[in-house]
Amino acid sequence: MSNSTDNQFFDLHITGVGYVNRIRKITPKRGEAFWACDISALNGPANDVEYRRFDCRVSGAKAEKLVKKFAATVADRKEKGTNEPKILIGFKLGDLYPDLFTRTKGDRAGETAVSLKARLLFVNWAKVDGDKVYESPRRDETPSIDISAQADDTASQGTGVPAQPAVSGSLLQH
Repeated sequence: MSNSTDNQFFDLHITGVGYVNRIRKITPKRGEAFWACDISALNGPANDVEYRRFDCRVSGAKAEKLVKKFAATVADRKEKGTNEPKILIGFKLGDLYPDLFTRTKGDRAGETAVSLKARLLFVNWAKVDGDKVYESPRRDETPSIDISAQADDTASQGTGVPAQPAVSGSLLQH
């Protein structure tokens, strides 16, 4: 065992493809304001997709810049009275944890439910209404997603939906 002052810890990162929803700026009573959004991640076979919802705090600087642009696009569409855009991204999340809450509205009011919370660390690429609007420069630690190849694969299945998210972990020293 070494007498090193370096701390070791495990990072759990979730990479996947999903739709961005509920973009908002949160201003807490204490602390600094931050951006947040929901990501409905695609999961399962392309011909029978399920969604996993993550309530995300936007943490990465580039991710925050993109989310602000997405918020402006949504606001612009609402102002014009047109449909809200479909924003599809390749993403990396970190620090996943469950958050228990009690439902307050609807038929299920009073029931306990779970929300999956995470930090949006990185956006690999983004499409708005099917048009690619952003692609990140290639990074070694983030797997590249070839969306054109996935689109070709899923087009033959008739769904046009990319493949399932992946989970990866790594041991880092600080």
